[in-house]
Amino acid sequence: MVEFYDPVRKEQISYHIDKKLQTRWDKLRGGLLEKQDEDRVYIVDGRERTGKSVFTLQQAKYLNPEFSVEDVCFTPEEFLNKIRTAPKGSVIVFDEAFRGLSSKGTQSKVNKKLVQAMMEMGQRNLVVFIVLPTFFLLELYAAVLRSHALFHIYKDSKGKRAFRIYNYQKKSLLYRVGKKKGLSYAFPKVIIRGRFFGTYGIDEQSYRDKKAKSLKDMDDVLFSDDSKSRYQIQRDFLLYHFKKCGVTLIQLEKVMFGCPETMSKHQIGVNIRDMAERLSKQASEEKK
Repeated sequence: MVEFYDPVRKEQISYHIDKKLQTRWDKLRGGLLEKQDEDRVYIVDGRERTGKSVFTLQQAKYLNPEFSVEDVCFTPEEFLNKIRTAPKGSVIVFDEAFRGLSSKGTQSKVNKKLVQAMMEMGQRNLVVFIVLPTFFLLELYAAVLRSHALFHIYKDSKGKRAFRIYNYQKKSLLYRVGKKKGLSYAFPKVIIRGRFFGTYGIDEQSYRDKKAKSLKDMDDVLFSDDSKSRYQIQRDFLLYHFKKCGVTLIQLEKVMFGCPETMSKHQIGVNIRDMAERLSKQASEEKK
């Protein structure tokens, strides 16, 4: 259990942090990272609803009590701006990072800017957490070379939230071997693991509101009728048809992983819902 003063909410807060993590963070917080003139980049991944964002917010808040929802980014542009303008020693969380750091889109202008910013961020002594469904979606520089550790979030056999830590060497091995074995986390084995609970480090409602607005804004752009080409509509119809035939979103996500422009399960689900609405609207208009 950690307890400290929150200057954002102006009150004492407390929540559980694993002792191993607390010991690690105590070597970085309170300006110690700036004295070392270093930075840190951590990857946090896990399937949906495992609590990876909750875990990350807990660590970020403990590392820097001044951390707030304003330091949580949901778009590559917001992340890029934040790491270039944040005060030295800040902690920044890039949530839903798969939207901007997909390994299949590393040549895009956005990814080039993000990688460049990550190369520069050491001068600012920042701590950055990149949160996404699987770190196998990251390109090599972010996943292997630039990040210091991977926190893999999962639920144990009893349904309890848990994490295991891959250090710099083991995450590199995992990236090479796991990709060849169908995105498997089975090798290498790691012994550093622990539990965490559902308390948000920052105001939960503010976080949920910002996330919902950000995702809606991105979906409005990505999936609006005006932005879709004839080929995207045909693609979405096929996704809709496969889902109607019993293919799961997870199976569709694995299929799309081989595409030069990969799609997450969330994106696939949104596309399928949009296509269902389009077909329903079309059927209603034909009845008139």
